[in-house]
Amino acid sequence: MLAEPFTIHKNEELKNANVRCIERERQALLEFKKGLVDDYDILSSWGSQDQKKNCCKWKGVHCSKHTGHVLELDLRGDSEKTQPLRGKLSSSLLELHHLSSLDLSYNDLNMSQIPEFLGSFNNLKHLCLLEAEFGGTIPYELGNLSHLESIDLSANNFNNVANLQWLSHFEAYDWADVVNRLPYLTSLSLSSCDLPPIAPSTHTHFNYSKSLATIAFSDNHQNSSIFGWLLNFNTSLVEIDLSSNQLKGSIPDALGKMNSLESLNFDENQLEGSIPKSFGNICTLSSLSLSNNRLSGQLVEFINILSGCAKNSLEMLDLSLNQITGSLPDFSTFSSLKEIYVGTNNITGTVPKGIGNLHQLEVFDVSNNSMHGVVTEVHLSNLSNLWFLDLSRNSLALQLNKEWVPPFQLRVMYLSSCKLGPRFPSWLQTQWNISILDISDTGISDKIPKWFVELPPTLQYLHVGYNQLEGQLSPFVFPPKMTFLSITENLFSGTISSVCKITGGVLNFLDLSRNLLSGEIPDCLHWRKLVILDLSCNNFSGKIPTSLGSLSQLQTLSLNNNSFSGDLPLSMKNCSLLKFVDLENNGFSGQVPAWIGEGLPVLNILILSSNKLSGSIPFELCWLKYLRILDLSLNDISGNIPQCFNNFTAMAQKGDFYSGIIGSNYTDSYACDYEDVEEYVDDATIVMKGRGLEYGKYLGLLKIINLAHNNLTGKLPSEISSLLELVVLNISKNNLIGEIPQMIGQLTQLQSLDMSRNRFSGEIPSSMSELHFLSYLNLSFNNLSGRIPLGTQLQSFDANDFIGNWALCGLPLPQKCLGEETPNQSDQPTDHDGNEDNEDDGDKFEKWFYVGAGVGFVASFGGICAPLLLMSSWRDDYFLLLDNMKDWLYSTKLVMCMAGLWRKFPSHG
Repeated sequence: MLAEPFTIHKNEELKNANVRCIERERQALLEFKKGLVDDYDILSSWGSQDQKKNCCKWKGVHCSKHTGHVLELDLRGDSEKTQPLRGKLSSSLLELHHLSSLDLSYNDLNMSQIPEFLGSFNNLKHLCLLEAEFGGTIPYELGNLSHLESIDLSANNFNNVANLQWLSHFEAYDWADVVNRLPYLTSLSLSSCDLPPIAPSTHTHFNYSKSLATIAFSDNHQNSSIFGWLLNFNTSLVEIDLSSNQLKGSIPDALGKMNSLESLNFDENQLEGSIPKSFGNICTLSSLSLSNNRLSGQLVEFINILSGCAKNSLEMLDLSLNQITGSLPDFSTFSSLKEIYVGTNNITGTVPKGIGNLHQLEVFDVSNNSMHGVVTEVHLSNLSNLWFLDLSRNSLALQLNKEWVPPFQLRVMYLSSCKLGPRFPSWLQTQWNISILDISDTGISDKIPKWFVELPPTLQYLHVGYNQLEGQLSPFVFPPKMTFLSITENLFSGTISSVCKITGGVLNFLDLSRNLLSGEIPDCLHWRKLVILDLSCNNFSGKIPTSLGSLSQLQTLSLNNNSFSGDLPLSMKNCSLLKFVDLENNGFSGQVPAWIGEGLPVLNILILSSNKLSGSIPFELCWLKYLRILDLSLNDISGNIPQCFNNFTAMAQKGDFYSGIIGSNYTDSYACDYEDVEEYVDDATIVMKGRGLEYGKYLGLLKIINLAHNNLTGKLPSEISSLLELVVLNISKNNLIGEIPQMIGQLTQLQSLDMSRNRFSGEIPSSMSELHFLSYLNLSFNNLSGRIPLGTQLQSFDANDFIGNWALCGLPLPQKCLGEETPNQSDQPTDHDGNEDNEDDGDKFEKWFYVGAGVGFVASFGGICAPLLLMSSWRDDYFLLLDNMKDWLYSTKLVMCMAGLWRKFPSHG
């Protein structure tokens, strides 16, 4: 891993307490401060009071101990920008004539471009404006910085970095020519600056600068043509960062001639093959990072290549996220190795015991492979420097003695999917520096020990989900600065008041779903960075607290399968980034809020089924142009279906698989300078084709409208036929009338259509026979009439899908339509000899028997069944009774089935 592109040297002599600053320079700094917005009092030491007059003691100001002149101004923020300076830069800084180093990185200066006056600092050697929110073009005036040795303008919003002539007084063809001719430049960092590919002319040989040591061009548009240009600096380059570019093909063997190279980063490109054999001869190589490429071959071959003199210098090796195969080799000859990353490959086999001989090892990551076997104290007992361990998503088992005390203090531990249980691992009690702990899906079936509820104050990430852990959640002492907490699919019980102790303001993932938690949600939801909130499948009750509206970054809200009640809080309107809302199977009442359409503009999924909602569907819902799934079924909603449903743009437009993934990005952790952005994929249970199915990454591909089992009236708007990508339409068990829209055949992507138990009348539109993807259809118990349209599609369904429409005829119903031809004489059946089959006396008796039975049937029909035919209200109540009996029988059978499964598989909860 590369360090910062350059580090400003801080000479200890600059901090001499006896140094007095120059008054002119002090006033210039105070004027500079006036232009800044200091929300967090970062510059509180700057002032005009007597005790603050010596500006050489101010934060970020470093002076010469001999002259008192300001030499360095370091106002670098933190990389998460939790406490940035804002505002504009004052030209008063020009009074700092001796300034040699300026660092304003990680602030929100948000200026249209870098101020031109920065080009007037004649003595400036180091300029760092990394991620400072500058935009526009880079001013040519920076070319006046003739003594510049290092510059970092990475991760700003520049719109034209096609050339770097502002860095040079020479005429040059493009940015590479400029760099070639700068005699003093040692470090150049232009990551994320939209830097175009190198021009062919720069491969011309001439006297190149011999001072350039660091190049950081990550996240640009560089292709493999840059390799030839790099070779011109093979005696001076120490660090190269070309990660996140467009490098393709194999890594050139000639790069092995860079005899000063210490750090090489080609992460996130499209490189193939193995590493060049010459790399083993780079005796200075300490860091090699080739993650997320297309490298292939046996891992042992990579290690053999590096077993030259590089084995004595190599400290970090990252080959993760490639296509490398084979088993883990013996790394013990690499005496300096501190970090090994080989996760997400195709590595098999066991963890060799020789790994325990790497006494310098700090990081060991073999995650997401196909490894198996047992890890014991033999592997770990000598690794006293280990702080990062990731064995997750393998089939490894940790068999560690109950009394074993590890020699290390881990800060990051990922053991997901390993075998730790069934007892809770007691050795974790010794890890009091832990920041990230993931022991999810590890087969632990145990009560939480008392020592574990007092979590280490350093803990920021905790995932213990998918186990069988028991205990009350209320005694837990959660550290205030947690960022991630998941206990999903366990047996935790009691209230969740303890989560209120997470007060640091950085929590962005909270998943307490699928437990036995109860009580009301405390009104302490003030986590301004929370992105995911999942409390589903518990026993929560009461109203949703108004503090939910404080979650301004919330994107996923899952509260389904609880006993919540009352209205949805109006404050929820403030959660304007919500994409996924699932409140199914609760006791929410009141009307469907109109503010959902007004305040949640990017909503993709809205599931409010199985509640007690009433009133009509507000037309404001039609403003949700990104809506893909609308489920209001099993409520008491009345009124008409809004005609404006055709405004659901996402249901009309085709999307690919990736655009269909509904999820959110959250920050994995801020711990230990280790941060990773993870994607959370939403899932939900969707009623489709008459069954409830759970969808995850495919959820967004579904376009669904489910309004079933309400009291909706009026007609089905014809505008719904414009939702061309609709997959499921369920409007069953309502009081809808009128004809089925004639253009319903335009919904060519429909797979499930349920319009049963309404009062639709008229004929089935002929266009419905064009619904070739339709695999579930139910038009039963309406007032439809006429012939079922002919075509292979509709005739493939069962007659039960059309019953209850007394004037409907044609296949697959047994009722023939009027005018259908009857078999003629030539169609009569014949005997085996080809003659007509004459009826005998037995046949005649059978025929008259059925005639007599028919007369009896007509008599009974007239007395009992005729009223059901003639009186629609009787008929509706009768079939509703039958339907409820069917549902009761089905539910009873399901409960008995689930009870049997519970007895059979009790450990799976």
